[in-house]
Amino acid sequence: MDSRHPTRRKFLVTAAAISVISGTVHTGLAACRRPSVDLVDDEATAETRSLFAFLKGLEGQGLVFGHQNDISHGSTFETPDGRRSDTLRAVGDHPGLFGWDTLILQGKEAPGVQGAAPHQNEAGFIRALQDAHRLGGISTISAHLPNFVNHTDSNDTSGDVVSHILPGGDRHSSFRSFLDGLARVCHGAVTEDGTPIPIIFRPWHENNGDWFWWGTKYTTPGAYIELFRFTVEYLRDACSVHNLLYAYSPGGAWGGDPRGYLSTYPGDRFVDVLGYDSYDPSAGGTKFLSALIADLRMVVEQADSRGKVPAYTEFGEHGEESRNPTWFTDLLAAITADPVAKRIAYMLTWANWGGADRAYVPFPPHDGLGAHPLLPDFRRYAADPFTLFADDLAGVFSAKTRAVRSRPFMHLVTPTDGELMVTTDIVVRASITGAASAEVFCSADHGPAVHMTPDTDGFWSAIWEIDPARPQNRSVTLSVMALINRRSHTDSAIVLLGEQSPLPHG
Repeated sequence: MDSRHPTRRKFLVTAAAISVISGTVHTGLAACRRPSVDLVDDEATAETRSLFAFLKGLEGQGLVFGHQNDISHGSTFETPDGRRSDTLRAVGDHPGLFGWDTLILQGKEAPGVQGAAPHQNEAGFIRALQDAHRLGGISTISAHLPNFVNHTDSNDTSGDVVSHILPGGDRHSSFRSFLDGLARVCHGAVTEDGTPIPIIFRPWHENNGDWFWWGTKYTTPGAYIELFRFTVEYLRDACSVHNLLYAYSPGGAWGGDPRGYLSTYPGDRFVDVLGYDSYDPSAGGTKFLSALIADLRMVVEQADSRGKVPAYTEFGEHGEESRNPTWFTDLLAAITADPVAKRIAYMLTWANWGGADRAYVPFPPHDGLGAHPLLPDFRRYAADPFTLFADDLAGVFSAKTRAVRSRPFMHLVTPTDGELMVTTDIVVRASITGAASAEVFCSADHGPAVHMTPDTDGFWSAIWEIDPARPQNRSVTLSVMALINRRSHTDSAIVLLGEQSPLPHG
């Protein structure tokens, strides 16, 4: 008997009977017309639209289990073959969601190879995405991007990196080149008949922490928002990548208060999935579970109000000496007991780097090593009808939907809100999408309007010349106004002149 299903088979979850209209999910076969999906990318492929409809339509029917690096790193195997998996060894099935990372492009994670040429690592990345798709899973990509100033890794928080890679920064071209490599992977990740494979892209995660250079200690909310927006617009518009859903995923905990969670939110036009990362530091404490449910409720409520997919984008038990032997089922019971929190679409745990303390998916006995202490409980978690693995999914990419067309949108790119200006000639940049023509102007403190024109990088730009006699050490409201199809669009930022301290981070 399959160890995964000791007493029953699960129902098969399909997308065939799901309809999503104006962000509201309906199940059943009553809808005669193709349901509408409102995505960041209104040119998203049919399969990408179907993935969104599938995830949004789960609505408490079940949640997809995910595992980072499932078929590329494992405790039970050394050489990946596109199928070997600790999850498969443990419960007889692959995860429903496969996690990958842009570290593959740098050769820092398999199937990438340290020192290999970029095209070789890109090819390995593409094969991994294709393998996951063949196994019946959904793929998600996180992004531990390098420090573009110091040429180190994401945990080197020095160098004020965000300001250097935003448009106009001296490392902006390096950042764009990195995104070009990711775009080539997305374009190359196709099925045998050439259909692009849908992917959930999760950049700039856990930004409320202090362990990445894009964290709140090292940049302002305004700069973070523009970094996220540029990433989306560059991949979608400049690189014509149309097989991505975009996820926003700060870490916990928020006490169920959406204000902190949304303080760096880039806006509904840039996010398809509202995520949340939270690990259990106590290996089974009730305090963790109560805080988690409060935050998951908040994420689900925000997703519902915005027509987004809610997800538990990273979770895990840290493997301390004193472990709760029913950690997985306790976690699942807490989630399913709450009618709101249980509506998350998926939950992804991290990679198995080796040893019981670095394995987020419990493993069976192998190579003289005993079974992971949480293996029996993980098998009970996997056998629960509410958890969905690869064999439990069908029709994820085949639902017939239609895209809601996006209206024109304008936002101020640089300077960012809270930025300190110490020069007298400042380039003002605005981004406009969904419009063939526009009249665009900028002004400071409602002063004379300066006409903005398209530049070679695709922005509308103008030079803001600050009068040297203008009082320094003060804030100025910089506004951009655009007339698009007879409708007015505005955006603004508070910038600081002179040597005064910038607005505090966080």
